[in-house]
Amino acid sequence: MSRAFYSLPDPKEVGLKWKPYQQAREKVSRIERRLRETQAERERIEAETRELDHAETRALADAVLKGEADPEARHGAHEKLAKRIADLGRELEAVNQALGLAEEELRITVFENQDRWKAEADKALEKALKEEHEAYAKALELIEGPRSRRVYLQELSGWIRYLVPNFNPPSDVAGRSAIAQLQGDATFAEEKMHERLAQERQQAKQEKGAV
Repeated sequence: MSRAFYSLPDPKEVGLKWKPYQQAREKVSRIERRLRETQAERERIEAETRELDHAETRALADAVLKGEADPEARHGAHEKLAKRIADLGRELEAVNQALGLAEEELRITVFENQDRWKAEADKALEKALKEEHEAYAKALELIEGPRSRRVYLQELSGWIRYLVPNFNPPSDVAGRSAIAQLQGDATFAEEKMHERLAQERQQAKQEKGAV
């Protein structure tokens, strides 16, 4: 089976309410569960069939060993299992077809709402970036004071033991450096967002001019 999607995002995780997307996504998930259940049941029935074959072979081996007649196999057991396997095979084919249709419905739903959802995602991204920068500023404010005091006391604890002639207040930038690295990741993401938006605006302008 050629899958259209291997994994799907969940906009609810970031507070976006895309109801048509959620409905189409849930349909795909429901059919995927049905597919897994059907596959598991077929594997179970196939294993039961193999076990039945082994049991009948062992019974026949015991009869041969004892010089007895061939014992009669369990009446209708194979036929019932074979029919169930055939039914499950047809069900798997139908579920696979339904899954392909559901994935195509999802793709069409996203395509039809793409412009609106793209704008919503971009707006949410801008807000998240602003909140992230503010969080780093607060984190740095919370970290620097206690960390500076701890580093100073660490050096003072050593000085009081050895009484070296000069005491140089320690310089510590580790906390600020760590926050700056995280801020850099957010800044890079922001730059890529603006770059993407600029490219899309330019493309739209060119397409409009070509009409």
